Amino acid sequence: MIGLALLVGLLSSSIRAQENPPSGPLWTEVPGKTIDLSINTEGQAYRLAPDGRPWRWDAEQQRWRPMSGRFVRISAATGNRPWAIDREGVVFRYNGLWWENKATEVADVGADALGNVYIARQDGRIQKWNPLRSEWRDQPGSAVRIALDTAGHPWIIDKDRAIHFHDGTQWVDLPGRARDIEVNGKDVAVIADGEGRVRTWKPTQGRWVLVEGVNNAIGIAAAPDGGPWAVLANGTIMATTLLVAPEKIRKEEGEAETPKASVPRAREARADPAIASDLQAPPVVAPVPAALPADAAPVQASKIVAKPVQAEAATAQTAQAPGSVNPTIGDIDGGVDPAATSASGDLTFTNTRKSVTQLAIGKDGSVFSLVSGGNLAKWSNSRSRFESFPGSLVRLAVDPDGNPWGISALGRVFRHTGLAWKQIVNATASDLSISSKGDVVAADALGRLYKLNAAMTRFDLISGTNVAVVALAPDGTPWTIRTDKLVQRCDSTPCKVYSQKAISLSVGPDGSVFIVSDINQLMRFDAQKQRFEKINITGHTPLSVAVGPKGYPWVVTSANLALASKFFDRDEAGDRVASIRSTGDTTGSGDTAAVVSTQASGFTFSKNMKFETVSFTALVGGQYALLQSDPDGVIWAYTVGGDLEKYNSGKRKFVDEETTFFSNSYDFTDYDIGLNGDIWAVTSNPTTGIFRERNNALKEYTISSSLTPSDIAVGADGTVYVVVFDALSNYYLYTKGPDEETFTKWSTDTDLNYIAVGPGGDVWMIDQQSYVNQWTGSKFEFRPTNKINKALTIGISDVTGTVYISDDSNVLRKWNGTNGTFDKVNNTTSHWVAVDAEGRPWFNESNTPVIKKARD
Repeated sequence: MIGLALLVGLLSSSIRAQENPPSGPLWTEVPGKTIDLSINTEGQAYRLAPDGRPWRWDAEQQRWRPMSGRFVRISAATGNRPWAIDREGVVFRYNGLWWENKATEVADVGADALGNVYIARQDGRIQKWNPLRSEWRDQPGSAVRIALDTAGHPWIIDKDRAIHFHDGTQWVDLPGRARDIEVNGKDVAVIADGEGRVRTWKPTQGRWVLVEGVNNAIGIAAAPDGGPWAVLANGTIMATTLLVAPEKIRKEEGEAETPKASVPRAREARADPAIASDLQAPPVVAPVPAALPADAAPVQASKIVAKPVQAEAATAQTAQAPGSVNPTIGDIDGGVDPAATSASGDLTFTNTRKSVTQLAIGKDGSVFSLVSGGNLAKWSNSRSRFESFPGSLVRLAVDPDGNPWGISALGRVFRHTGLAWKQIVNATASDLSISSKGDVVAADALGRLYKLNAAMTRFDLISGTNVAVVALAPDGTPWTIRTDKLVQRCDSTPCKVYSQKAISLSVGPDGSVFIVSDINQLMRFDAQKQRFEKINITGHTPLSVAVGPKGYPWVVTSANLALASKFFDRDEAGDRVASIRSTGDTTGSGDTAAVVSTQASGFTFSKNMKFETVSFTALVGGQYALLQSDPDGVIWAYTVGGDLEKYNSGKRKFVDEETTFFSNSYDFTDYDIGLNGDIWAVTSNPTTGIFRERNNALKEYTISSSLTPSDIAVGADGTVYVVVFDALSNYYLYTKGPDEETFTKWSTDTDLNYIAVGPGGDVWMIDQQSYVNQWTGSKFEFRPTNKINKALTIGISDVTGTVYISDDSNVLRKWNGTNGTFDKVNNTTSHWVAVDAEGRPWFNESNTPVIKKARD
């Protein structure tokens, strides 16, 4: 099998033109070398490079884009979430962010765009995935290769290379022998036969018909129209049908014109006629999707105390960006909900002169605040003040009915019914948001997103990691601030990241998006320009923002004053009665996860985590294992005098990596793993230096004879960072780009000790005084800025960017970018930390060594 992948538009090079028809199918070489390939019925395509790295076809850019992982088999599936098998026989499913382990001892996997997934075990057993019970169920038959037709029925190759398919009731034997098989599009079955030739099944003739033009095929795939693709023995990809993006297909009188292929053609092989004319793919009618809805341009800001920032007037007909909702939500007499309609005109803020620390606004215009000590209050228009409301919280949200929800100082989640406080039992969170339609999403202390189920009994995990702040659009789409403060919209996977940092975020019932930037500027998202634009508030420094009906924001300033751009008309007659008669409290019981800090910067979180011990092969006792995370988020471990070992998910232990370093008895001071599998190390024996091992060959790099290397890290782009010191004990940072051979000085800093690099060149270091620093683009700054934490080691996930430290008391802590603090993990002692692809910490608990990894 060479799997299947989705690409909405396609170009069939094998379509016979009405004039001057070709003499046979046209094979085109597709860029890239591969060992396996997959295309599904929607046209999404994936390949595995010779080193096992998966690549996804970008139809718009007409090129392959890399993904994480190392595999030997891959199958495209539903929703850009392929399945793949590594060399240990572990099958994984890509969830949009990372690869999830689903089974071991697997030989092949077949999936389709409808959600059906079958595996062939190494012993030949066939099993089908049951997503409702998250388990594999045995199926009749035995296979070494497996593919699925459009009905979800398996086509297989058995251990004798015989071919069979299941018709829904029983197995049907087919003639011939095959190396690989695939089914796609119009149930066109394609094989690479025993001699490496490509054939398609002709049910009317009861035989496999030869497709001339290529030989030595070891793998096979089929485009959505059934056009064969082949992987040759030398890794070359050949195709009879090419894939293009939907925007390259023009709609004309209800049909899509056949576009011109833009895939580079290294060579073309035209064969003698060998396929019946009815095998030629007809022109594909590709519907052009309607324009995606866009964020309604929010309320237009201008007159803010003194010098306003003018913006174009917005109306309900303003074009909207993907991920937001047109202002037609609601049930007001069956028409448009006024709260979901963006108002036009300027914004003018009124200083309420009331002291608050946080605001939240409901779709009905109810404005709640947190005041001194976390006490809750509700705004009264008639009395022009916030009036006390029972409850004490540290995070606040308001549902569409105007009832407050929140998170207590212990991380417990509560909701008010209008009569009483109720706890969401066994739920803890660090942030909370409610859409104008009632969707409830929370972020936990690990930065993961959860959605409350309809019964309000539990939060279920959804896509999203590294989240510090969450705000929901009217349709439930999460906008978030990541722990690195970048804003992202998660209407698809992966989330769309904007080049804008923020400390506060809110989305109104009309879909307008406001933030307070990391330099304390109020900004609003411009849907047409796809960027955030500043709104001046003269005389005040914004600290946080909340958006109410029609996109009118309220702001909390650095002086803890509440500024209002609109006082929302609503019936307040029952407010005082509801407050007086409210029962229950926000104390609750059960799990805890958060602790409020009295610092002005906000509050920090602490959490109990579950851990498991990881075994190893030949690490040496009496020392801590030096742990590192590679670009795929896999953890490696090393001890002096022992082996360099890599975690094997199939064996659930660290296993020895046979390297030239250790066959030559090198000892490491530090090491890291590069994007292409290179091992970079600072060595101490038999010589001190900087070495790279690639394909079992060592190469030494020298910066200066007067500088001694002490620490090393490799960025996701291949940039190498090395800390060196001179005879005066000045410690400097030098770097080398991925295509360079020499190192150059990074900055003038002279007190570096340890270096770590996350995605996107996010550079962190521990200085000689053990303070943690982060590179801001022009200089290193302390993290946290008040220097209350010192660190012994630091680890960053190369995949998620999650940062953990082991502090100078051996306490494990996670960086919380929103609050600018390191959150404490309570129930462990840590030495030397690394972070995996899921943002989970791995560390030494003792120097036996005992290596632990987080399980939640």
